[in-house]
Amino acid sequence: MHKTIWNWEKSRDKILTLRGHLGFPDSSVMKFLRLSLDLEDGHIHDELRGRTVPEIEASVYCILSGYADANDVPETHQLISFAQLPGGRAYYNAFQRRAVQQIERVFGSNTQTFYKAAELLDATMLGYGDASVKIYALPLVPVHVVLWSTDSEFPPSANILFDSSVSQYLSTEQTAMLGELTSTRLKHAYEAIT
Repeated sequence: MHKTIWNWEKSRDKILTLRGHLGFPDSSVMKFLRLSLDLEDGHIHDELRGRTVPEIEASVYCILSGYADANDVPETHQLISFAQLPGGRAYYNAFQRRAVQQIERVFGSNTQTFYKAAELLDATMLGYGDASVKIYALPLVPVHVVLWSTDSEFPPSANILFDSSVSQYLSTEQTAMLGELTSTRLKHAYEAIT
């Protein structure tokens, strides 16, 4: 993502419309995934690692700019894979590499550590696979992460699923970015507890 396209100067006005809207409180700071976006200067603070994270600003601005265009719709409680999103099949392999495989590499079969890391992101435990959680990556956009442990025939595997309402909030590209950001935040949470 080019920083010249998604920078604070160009994204600020749209992102500011989220203040008190679409699940965000009317506050000078937007918080999600243990990130804090300062609406005064656009800096993003990582609450898990105690530092600013300029390397993710462009992605976050892109995601929030798309989210700002959405209307509040209820969750459908119908889970879909990234491939089921409009145009998702074309980018499915890239999404797997960037988001899903990171979960597999970091957690492998360690379901207890997976749950501990997910707790730092205010996740809710679910009953899918060997371990699964629901994380509100944005106030109205849940991301479901499922982990399967190693057995005698297969290595550990993971999947990231979305409520089918996600297409009402984000484009497919922005959904991919949000899935990758959620996966990365789980990795950061893992690093915080190990």
